[in-house]
Amino acid sequence: MKRPQQLAFLFGLLIFALGFASGILGHRLYQTAEVNAADDWRTRYVNEMQRRLDLTPLQVDKLNDVLDDTRAKVRAVKDKYRPQMLDIKHQQIAEMKALLNPKQEAEYDKFLDEKEEKAKRQDAREHQLEQERVAERHLREKHEQESGAK
Repeated sequence: MKRPQQLAFLFGLLIFALGFASGILGHRLYQTAEVNAADDWRTRYVNEMQRRLDLTPLQVDKLNDVLDDTRAKVRAVKDKYRPQMLDIKHQQIAEMKALLNPKQEAEYDKFLDEKEEKAKRQDAREHQLEQERVAERHLREKHEQESGAK
């Protein structure tokens, strides 16, 4: 190879390597950014209330209790309408599949499976956080009872 060809080859290789590295970095950042949106909202909300209202630690605990109770009430309402929502979802899936050719339908099924798996992971995270909050609440109430009995 002549010198200009070698230089062009090296620059091409360098550009390819940089593109590959930026792809890996972007993918890693995207996966790291996948957070529980509800908990992100909750953290920002509690922090803002604490800052703007100058809440005491006890008030922050009570605010978290209110948010936990509200979440439970909202979940109860959602559970009540869940069968109807699932019917609508299944109708949508059937209508979508009617539009697709067999190859597209296979990819759509794969897409639905990925979406379902992500939803399950999200539900598991929410359930775990809810369990942790309940345990913290019980410990706090127990501590309050013990300090009140003294």
